[in-house]
Amino acid sequence: MWMVTGPTSQAYILGSLHVLRKGVYPLDDRIERAYESCPRVLLEADPSGADEEELRKTMLRLGTFQDGTTLREAVSPETYARFRERTRPGEIGMERFEKIRPWFAAFSIATLELKRLGFAAQLGVDAHFYKKAREDRRQMYYLETAGQQLELLADAASRREEDILKQALDELDVVERSSADMIRAWKEGDARRMEALLTKSLKGFPEIERKLFTERNTAWADRIGRLLSQEGDVFVVVGAGHLVGKNGLLSQLKARGYTVVQQ
Repeated sequence: MWMVTGPTSQAYILGSLHVLRKGVYPLDDRIERAYESCPRVLLEADPSGADEEELRKTMLRLGTFQDGTTLREAVSPETYARFRERTRPGEIGMERFEKIRPWFAAFSIATLELKRLGFAAQLGVDAHFYKKAREDRRQMYYLETAGQQLELLADAASRREEDILKQALDELDVVERSSADMIRAWKEGDARRMEALLTKSLKGFPEIERKLFTERNTAWADRIGRLLSQEGDVFVVVGAGHLVGKNGLLSQLKARGYTVVQQ
């Protein structure tokens, strides 16, 4: 967690792990005290603000082939074989994936595999503070909608769609090997170790990094800057991967002249 000092208020920015296993809570007292001091909360997206039927239609429109193409035809034999291995033949039938586009296959297999590994979205840090802030009637803000996030994924995949699937498979490999190390580094506030782990799966995929991280970080830094010019401290929860690196959210806020200090 970092404190960012602006002209009128302060922001506490907490890097979230969106999915977690049981046993992580309670969080460090410093995090809870920072939350308690803030009348405003800023999260990536409002999970209750999504129209489920509209999201389903958006997923079908953006995530499935409309011309009869199959996943096997859309990616290289090597990527298809890696993906098929991840479906654990005999447990998840490949036929359910053949009509979906590579970026949506990436989203689908990540969801299934993380669940198999014992991770749950309802245990994620952002879910924890979303529930808490609603109960405490905090003033809440959101950086994106769920629909916008789907559009972002589809847009990032539009030119090199197979890369989204390859990067997701790399990321699952990292999680499977290093999840305990990642959670330990997060709990200990080891920013350098977290950066090494979180950026490992992005190496070799500069377009994905630009579309899904750098460009969003820039927009988010602008939004946080506007909140820092208003009254009332703000507690910010975003994916930990957005905080690290030369184009990370913290670097962008420093470049705008804000004082950024790890807590």
